[in-house]
Amino acid sequence: MKSPSLLLCAMVLLAGSASAQDVYKCVQDGHTSYSATPCTGGQLQILEVPSPPPAVDKGAATRQERVASQMEAARKQQEKLEDQARERAAKQREARDKHCAQLRLEQKWAAQDAVGAGDKTRDTAQLKARRAGERLAVECLN
Repeated sequence: MKSPSLLLCAMVLLAGSASAQDVYKCVQDGHTSYSATPCTGGQLQILEVPSPPPAVDKGAATRQERVASQMEAARKQQEKLEDQARERAAKQREARDKHCAQLRLEQKWAAQDAVGAGDKTRDTAQLKARRAGERLAVECLN
């Protein structure tokens, strides 16, 4: 014999899947049974099965939408910060490239001046060319 509570659970589940309906509890010869139809003999008791709760919890949907919105806003803020960092890095590279181009030009001019320098100014011009090359190497080739 199945336990009455097991039968009641089964009936409640069946009733929950359909529309709200009555469950009949019958006690006959000391045995309790549950059924969707009235019993033929014995003591009859009608049990109301409450309708199931609504399938969608609107509060949960609202919370999910709020969390999704917050996550989207955080993602957009992070992307904005990353874009700004990329722009700063690009400007810094551009400034460095411009600076290095200027140093290369100065080193080229100093080397040309050293080649064309006379006897008295040759040592000074060569020193200037060497220092321009060293400055270029330190600031731009590393």
